[in-house]
Amino acid sequence: MAKAYTFEALGLLHQGIDESILNIVKLAGCLLEAPVSHVSVVETVEGRQLIAASVGPLFDPMDHCETCLEDSICKHVVATRRTVAIPDLQKDIRTQTNSLLQAQNLRSYIGSPIHTTTGRVIGSLCCMTHTIRDWSARDIEMLEKLACCVDDIIKARTLALEERRARERLQDLLASRSSYIAHISHEIRTPLTGIIASIKMLSHAKSDRQSARLNDILTRSADKLMTFVSDVLDLAKIDAGQIESVLEETPLVDLMSDILAEFSPLAESKSVALEIDNQLGKNTYFVDRKALTTIVQNLVGNAVKFTDSGYVRVHLKEDSYGQIVIEVCDTGIGIASADHARIFEEFEQADANISRTYGGTGLGMTIVKRTVEHLNGLITVDSRLGHGAKFTVSLPLQIANGQSQAA
Repeated sequence: MAKAYTFEALGLLHQGIDESILNIVKLAGCLLEAPVSHVSVVETVEGRQLIAASVGPLFDPMDHCETCLEDSICKHVVATRRTVAIPDLQKDIRTQTNSLLQAQNLRSYIGSPIHTTTGRVIGSLCCMTHTIRDWSARDIEMLEKLACCVDDIIKARTLALEERRARERLQDLLASRSSYIAHISHEIRTPLTGIIASIKMLSHAKSDRQSARLNDILTRSADKLMTFVSDVLDLAKIDAGQIESVLEETPLVDLMSDILAEFSPLAESKSVALEIDNQLGKNTYFVDRKALTTIVQNLVGNAVKFTDSGYVRVHLKEDSYGQIVIEVCDTGIGIASADHARIFEEFEQADANISRTYGGTGLGMTIVKRTVEHLNGLITVDSRLGHGAKFTVSLPLQIANGQSQAA
């Protein structure tokens, strides 16, 4: 399933008016002889409607580009996923008490859905008049065709954004290659030195206690080396595009429960509560179970590792664009704002003392980010030093059990 970018990310909101969309809005008004027309984005989760471009007095000037969902007619287009035509706004039960429409003396409305690249209805192309009007089949057909033009702009912007981000990732990858080998050499040499030295000293051990200590060094060094090699190989497979996605019907809440259960002993030893806030009900989704497990295991593992008291909580919900959102929140040591981008880079951690105090290869969050991108998702971090952290993963997952049962 393709990624659905927000209108903000595509540069279609709050960054000036997109001329192509504005031209479609003007054309719709002219063809349907409507003095008011606009393209709206309905964000049901945030309870607001955003205006990408408009003609007429309702949303003019454009600095007034947001209304609460209560005043929105376009929300009915999103809810029904089809064109909505209302001949008389003052007599229709859905709009007769709308004070915004009454103040502008608007009497009729027609709106056709616009879509994200995933096919999700996210808003509408609308026209309104000051007189009662029975919208014809021709009116509906013209508006729907113009709405398809808005969809094409969204697709073009998405492709351009994907191309730009891919180019940036390639440049970053090429820039980091010079230090990559040096990092790998260091990370392999250190445990190997411990292994070789311990093997040589074992033959000269003079007591069982000394042998046991050397065996302990051998085990820890071998485990560290194996972890590092595994992480490097996983990262190499992702970069080479050798990860095959196998989609399985998965109840997300059950998967999250299984992952949290793995960290229960460590959490209990630190008096850290493990919690799930599930707003998806019992929905099942088609998902690459192995890849998603890798993502959540890393995020929850880090949350538990860096939290000495309080809680680690996983939130499951859906955003306005129909994507599944997994938030992993903790009350741990937090991350300074300056380090938010750095933690996703290879061999980087938020602080030099982190590796010495908590361990780790410095590749875990890089693997998480690359795996999220492999699933056409997005990951962000919100944290302050000393105030815990929240990692948010948004994934375009397709529901498997038909009708949504979200709470």
